[in-house]
Amino acid sequence: MEKLILIKDSMTSAVNNLYNNYPHIDKLNVFPVPDGDTGTNMNLTATNGYNDVKDIEFKTIGEFLNAFSRGLIMGARGNSGVIFSQIIKGLAKGMNDATELSTVEWKKGFAESKIIAYRAVMKPVEGTILTVIREVAEQSALLPDDMETKEFWNKIILIANEALENTPNLLQALKDVGVVDSGAYGLVKFLEGMNSVFQSNKIIAKTDKLEINEGGNIEMEIEAEFGYCTEGIVMLNEEWINKLQTSAIRDQLQIYGNTSIVVVIDEDILKVHTHALSPGQVLMFLQQYGDFKTIKVDNMNLQADKQVKGNEASGWQETTSIKLERKLNNDYATIAVVSSPEMKKYFEKELGIDIAIDGGSKMNPSTNDFLKAIEEVDAKAVYLMPNNGNVLLAAKQAEKEETKSKIIVIPTKTIQQGMTAALSFDPSATTMKNTKAITSAIKNVVSFQVSQAAKDSVVNGIKIKKDQQMAIVDGKIVGTANDIGILFEKQLSRYITNKTEIITIFIGQDASAKSVSQLRKFLDENFDVEYEIIEGGQKVYSFIIAVE
Repeated sequence: MEKLILIKDSMTSAVNNLYNNYPHIDKLNVFPVPDGDTGTNMNLTATNGYNDVKDIEFKTIGEFLNAFSRGLIMGARGNSGVIFSQIIKGLAKGMNDATELSTVEWKKGFAESKIIAYRAVMKPVEGTILTVIREVAEQSALLPDDMETKEFWNKIILIANEALENTPNLLQALKDVGVVDSGAYGLVKFLEGMNSVFQSNKIIAKTDKLEINEGGNIEMEIEAEFGYCTEGIVMLNEEWINKLQTSAIRDQLQIYGNTSIVVVIDEDILKVHTHALSPGQVLMFLQQYGDFKTIKVDNMNLQADKQVKGNEASGWQETTSIKLERKLNNDYATIAVVSSPEMKKYFEKELGIDIAIDGGSKMNPSTNDFLKAIEEVDAKAVYLMPNNGNVLLAAKQAEKEETKSKIIVIPTKTIQQGMTAALSFDPSATTMKNTKAITSAIKNVVSFQVSQAAKDSVVNGIKIKKDQQMAIVDGKIVGTANDIGILFEKQLSRYITNKTEIITIFIGQDASAKSVSQLRKFLDENFDVEYEIIEGGQKVYSFIIAVE
C-alpha cells in the first residue's frame, strides 16, 4: 500500500508541475506559426486522466496506472496529448505487475512506453517528445538493476534533460528559431514532478500565478493552409473489437492527404488525431466502426489567433437567436479582411468594399465572421477577399457552408493584392469575368512589407538578428538591414521598374516620422513614379507597400 500511495503522489505532483509550466510550453510552440497549444493540450490531457483516478481506491500499482492511462486516452487533446497518453499506456503495461517500484520495474515500464508511443505515430519524427522517451528507455536500460530508486530517478531526469537540449540538433525547424521541442519540454516537466516525490516525498503544488503568455516571437507571413485539428473517440462496434488494425485507419487517412496522424486502439475504443483539410470526410469514415463518444474539430489558424491575441471570441460560436429570412436584395457585394480599424475605413470608404472585417494584427477571422458578414450584405453574389494566405481556408469553408448567396473566393494573400482586387472589381461584369480579371490583376502587384525582427533566427537561409529590419515580399523574407533606409535602397529598389505605375504605402504603428521621411526621400530622388501614403495603423509591419 505504501508503494501505491507513492506512485499516486508522484502522478499528482507530475500533473501539477505540468500545469504550472504549460503556458511556457505553449510559448515554445512558435514555429512555423505561433499556435501555442502544446502545453494546453498536454495539461488538459493530464488533468482529464488525473480527474478519473484521484478519488478512487486502487488495490495495485498496475490497476492505478491502467486506469490513469485509460483516462488520459479518453481525454487526450492534440497530437502531443495523444502521444503523451501512449507513453503512460506503455508505462502501465510494463509495470502492470509492479509491487516495489524498483529500478527493474521502472526500466520495463519505460521500455514499453517507447514501443507503444512510437507505434501510435504514423511517421515518427526525432527531435520531439518521442526522442525524450526513447533516450530515457534506452539509456535507463544500461543502468544497474540494483540501483537505488533516488539515484535511478536522478539519472532519468538527467537523461531526459540532455535529450531535450538535443532536440534542436535533430529537428531543423527548432534549430532555426533557437528553441527546444515543446512536447519534449512538457514530458520532462512531468518526469521532474514525479521525481520530486521520489527524492523528498514532496508533492509539487499547483501555482496560483501562471506565467503570462502574450504571444509568439517572430512576426511574418506564412503561406500555408493548416486545416483542422480533427480528433474523435469511437466506441467500437462489437464486430471490430480485437479485430480492427491501426494500419487500416492510418492508410485511409493518408489517402485523404491528412498529416500528423496518430491512431490508438485500446480495447473497445478507437482514438484518432489528425490534421485534415476536410474534417467531415474523416468523421464519416470513422463512424463506420461505431458510435462517437467525443468529437473535437479546431481550426488551427484560429488557434494561433487565440493564443497570440487571447481573443476567445474569435473561435467557433453557436447561436440560438432567430434570424430574419434573407431576401438577397443586392445583386453583388464585396467583403475583405484587413488588419486595423484605419484600413477598414480605407477599404470601405475609398475602395468601395461593402464590409471590411478587421482581423487584427494576425488577420485570422473565423468562418463564422465571414458568414455573419455574408448575411449582413444580403447579396446574390458575394466576393470574399481574404488578403492573407492563412485566411483562405476560413473563406473557403464559408463558401461551403453558405447556402443562399453564391460565394466567390478571390485568392488574395496580402493586403496589397486585396487593394488591387477591390480596384479591379467591375459591378457590371459577370462573376466569371470579374473573377478572371481580378485574379489576373493581383498577379501584377508586388507585396512588399517591412517588419522588425523580434529575435535572432534563420529563415529561408537568411540570417536574421534581433531588431534588424526585414524586407518581406509576397510572404517571404528576402533580406535584412540594420537601417531602414538601407533596406529601401537594397531591397525595395529591386521591385520598382520603368513599368511601375503607382506605389501605395500603408504606414504602420511602428513607423517613425524619420523612417517615413527616408522613404519619401528615397522615392523622390531615385524614381519618377506616383506614390500615395496612407495611415494604415497596422501592427507588426511598419510599412505595407504595394508596387503596381
